[in-house]
Amino acid sequence: MMTTSRAVWFAVTFAFAAPGMSAVFRENGRLTRRAMALGIVFATSIAVIMAISFGQDAS
Repeated sequence: MMTTSRAVWFAVTFAFAAPGMSAVFRENGRLTRRAMALGIVFATSIAVIMAISFGQDAS
């Protein structure tokens, strides 16, 4: 279940992970659509794991 705590963890983690992961997938130093798409996919998976791990469960 997506609680407020988990939503906050997801949003904050995604905000930090997306630009970093997009930079990792650059092609010849250029930020392409493919790099952005891969960055978003990986950032989403990282953010979901962080939200599940550190977000408070509904009581």
